[in-house]
Parts: sequence; C-alpha cells; structure tokens
Amino acid sequence: MNARLRSFLFSIQTKLVVAMTLVIVLAILLAGVVFVAKARNDQQEQALNRVAAASPAIYQEALATLYRQPEQNASGFDQSLDRLAKAQNVRILLLANDGTVQHDTANALTGRRMVPPPISVDDVHRGYIAWRSPGGPDQRDLTLITAASTFVTGGRQLPFTIVLAVQTDTIAGAWLNVLPGLGLAALVAIPLAILAALVFARQIAQPLRKLDAASQALAGGDFGQRVEVDRDDEVGRLARSFTRMASRVGERDAQMRTLLTNVSHDLKTPMTSITGYAQSLTDGTAEPHDVERIATVIREEAEHVNGLIADLLYLGEIDAGQVLTHEEDVPLDALVTRCVRRIEPTAHARNIALQVDVSPDATLARIDPDKLERALTNVLDNATKFTPDGGDVEVRGWRENGTLPARTYCSVRNSGAPIPPEDLPRLFDRFFRGDRARRSSAGSGLGLAISRQLVELNRGKIDARNDGDDHVLFTMVLPG
Repeated sequence: MNARLRSFLFSIQTKLVVAMTLVIVLAILLAGVVFVAKARNDQQEQALNRVAAASPAIYQEALATLYRQPEQNASGFDQSLDRLAKAQNVRILLLANDGTVQHDTANALTGRRMVPPPISVDDVHRGYIAWRSPGGPDQRDLTLITAASTFVTGGRQLPFTIVLAVQTDTIAGAWLNVLPGLGLAALVAIPLAILAALVFARQIAQPLRKLDAASQALAGGDFGQRVEVDRDDEVGRLARSFTRMASRVGERDAQMRTLLTNVSHDLKTPMTSITGYAQSLTDGTAEPHDVERIATVIREEAEHVNGLIADLLYLGEIDAGQVLTHEEDVPLDALVTRCVRRIEPTAHARNIALQVDVSPDATLARIDPDKLERALTNVLDNATKFTPDGGDVEVRGWRENGTLPARTYCSVRNSGAPIPPEDLPRLFDRFFRGDRARRSSAGSGLGLAISRQLVELNRGKIDARNDGDDHVLFTMVLPG
C-alpha cells in the first residue's frame, strides 16, 4: 500500500464518510428490528383474536360431533376434529383431564402432556387462556388458547378439553418479509448518506488539511504561516489559535535570534578585553606599574559578564515560571528607602540630586517585596546611569483614593535627553539599544526587561514617557 492510498484510507474525511454510512445502516437495521417485533406482535394478536372469535362455533360443532358419534368410536371423533380443523383453518388439540394430548390435528403433540395455566380474572373477562407451547424447536412459535370456562353437559363435566393452536411467524420468516422493504430503504438512504457525508466531511477536512500543511511548514521553520477559516465552530477556533501560535512562535524565534546576537556581542567585548589583558600578563609584555590597572579591568569585565549571565538566568526562570513569590503588605516608603540607599553612592559621586517624596499612607497589598525592590532598583539604576552629572532624580509615591481596586503609584523622574518616540514602546524589550543606551556600555541591557517582568508578576504594570524636553518619567502602578 503506497503512502498516498494509505493517507486517503486513514484520512478524517474517509473516516467521517464511513462513520455516517455505518450510522445509516445501523439505523435501518434498528428500524427493521423494531418493525419485525411489532409485526410479530400484531400478527400474533390478530391470529389470537381470529381464533378466539371462531372458538365458540368450533366448540359447539365439536360437541355436536361428539354427540353424534358413539363414545367408543374415538377414531371417528378424531376424524371429525380433523375435518373441522381443516374447515376452520385452525389447529385443534384434544386434552384429557390429566393434561395428556389425546389428539392433535397436526399429528405433532399427540401423547405429550401439557397443563393449561390457572385461570385469572383477566382471562375470565377476555374469555380465553393463552400460553406458549411446550413443544420442541419446531413448535417454538406456537400459541395455545382454550376457553376460560368449564363445559358441562348432561350434568357432568366433559372428560376432555379442546385447545386451539395458533402458529405465528418465526423470526426468520418475519425478517424475510421485512428484508425487501429494508433493502429498498438502504438502496435509497445509503447513497444519500454517502453524498451528505462527503459534503460535511469536506467542510471539516479541508481546513484541517490547511492546518496540517501549515503545521508542517511551521515545523520546517516558516513562521509566517497563517490559516484563515471563516467559521465559528471548533475548527475555526483551532485555526485562529494556530495562527496566533504561529505568530507568537515567530516572535519568540526572532527574539531568540536577537537575544543570541546581543548576548554574543555583549560577551565578545569584555571577553576580548579579558583575553587581551590576560595575555599581556602571561607573556610578560605588561609593565609592572600597569599590572594593578590590568587586574582591575579584568575584574570589572568579569563582573560585567557575570552580571549579564545572572540576568539571563533570572529572566529564564521568570519565563519558565520557576520564580517563587510570597505575598505580604509592605509600606511603599520603606521599600523606596532601601532602593534609594543603593544608588546614593553613585549619585553623590556624580553630584546628582536625589529627591524622595512618598506618602506615608501608600501601602502595597499582597506583593512580593523582594521582587518589587529589585524592579525599582533597576529603574533607579537606569535613571541614574542616563542622568547627566549635576542632574536630578526624583522618586514619588502616592495612593490613589476612590478607585476599585485600590492602586498605589510609584514614579521615577530623571533629567536628561528625551527618548525618541519610536523607541518608547521597545524600551522594556530585552537588549534593546536606543540612542541613549549607546552612550554607555555599562550594564547588561536587561535591567528594564527584568523590572517589567517582576512588576507584572506582582499584578502591576510599568510604562515610560518623556516629561517635557529635559526629563524622562517611569511610572509603576501597583496593587494597593
């Protein structure tokens, strides 16, 4: 079996067509079973009613025949019953009082023993008793009926009971009667079912084939795949989900390529310095008075590499959901104080004025203080880095009243050149290099990206904008 034939035989479209055809066939067979059961019941009821209606005349004629025949001439009475059964088109059994079949007009049950069931109230109202034959397989569809009253003549009970037998159709016979009609119904219904199944299966399978082709292309690295299906059912939602997934995978792939490029570039420069200076120390070309300076450069570059690697690992943990958090209520002024204390030495060395104004009632509710402290420290470090010597950095915090849910704000405003408008939406991207960033080689380029991740991890958000022509403003909105 070649691959193309196998793909067709095991495709969803073929399976849907086969499934719908089988459903129609099973429905026809089930209808046949119901029809056969109902037909047999109706046929049996009609036969019982016919025989029950004829039974009084049969009993009277049998009794009249008995009176005309001498009692010792049993064979003559049996022959009379045979003629009567043939004339009335009914089978007659003659039972002795002990239940022995003395005569059967069909010559099948003579000599056997059968006892009619007890007479019930319903039998009395109906006028006869009906029960199943105790015979073998050939008598399986035989129903026996007898009068629900006792016949007395000459002051004494008759020494026998007349039983009438009704032969109903067998299951096989009933099916043989129904099969032509079922065959005609199947001849009409199955082609129509196959045609309808082909139409419905095509509507389902066609977008799935598009999804299959697009997924194979996606697996091959073509992240521009889009599947447009104008449907609101599960298939349409699947196509739209695939399109969103392909778009995000493409974005992730582009980010990963950019990440690798930026990491390679950021690692190459310090590693080149470390390698060069280490070589000058090992081959003895470094002057003795330069050894201390070279060691300082190697240490600073190594710290830069370690910081970059640590930030990358931390972002990887955040993306993988491996960063554990704990929640507590923290006063905003205490958190800001700890963060400002970390940048004070750098700010004083460059003569940067630090201003802090945090409302005492500003409280952060159910946040992880360590994560937010790191986020705010990164923002302050970034603001200090790009503030010119003699500039200013202002930190403010306040609570917004009358809002649900409650919110607390923390802003960092620093003097310096404004950020180009086209760079603002990408300011928190990893390794984004704007004009302001190229002025300094310090840092890993991941600080603001980490800040955004940590703020969002605490159910907050952060943004940046130019505040006039000489200041940049970062604002964090946090749960209060």
